[in-house]
Amino acid sequence: MSKRLLVTDDAMIIREMIKETAIAAGWEVVGEADNGLAALEAFRKWRPDAMTLDIVMPEYDGIYALENIRAEFPDARVLMVSAIDQTSVLKDALRKGATDFIIKPSIRCTEQSCVMPAVQAFLLRCEKEQGLPCPISDPCQCVECRDVRRVVEQWNDVLGKTVDGAMAEA
Repeated sequence: MSKRLLVTDDAMIIREMIKETAIAAGWEVVGEADNGLAALEAFRKWRPDAMTLDIVMPEYDGIYALENIRAEFPDARVLMVSAIDQTSVLKDALRKGATDFIIKPSIRCTEQSCVMPAVQAFLLRCEKEQGLPCPISDPCQCVECRDVRRVVEQWNDVLGKTVDGAMAEA
């Protein structure tokens, strides 16, 4: 089982933040794309285990790319990452097959902690779905572990699931 990620966003700084987070979590970043068309082509080429996908981009927007990726690859794990904080857009992305959705930090937000725990939680769920052991086998009380635990717990509450393993004990 592998941990291969495709990162798609037209903002280089967001791509870099996501890549750093993924690499620190033990994921291999197999590629990057800066628009929806390139994202679709990159997914076909690399067939990653998961991908991040911005919504507002040139060429194809993220929703269009999501629809096409899910049509060809129904099991694709796609984390929508967008600055758009509108319920209708969120629901549309989830209806069309997004695995999860997070809101990007605003330009005023200088801390990576605004978005990275949600990315980490998404990667953890992807690993769990592949049957990989939880990489946080002994969570400490640092800000990163606490934030990831909080996001995982919130997501599992939404899904009505209980968390098992090290994340449950936190």
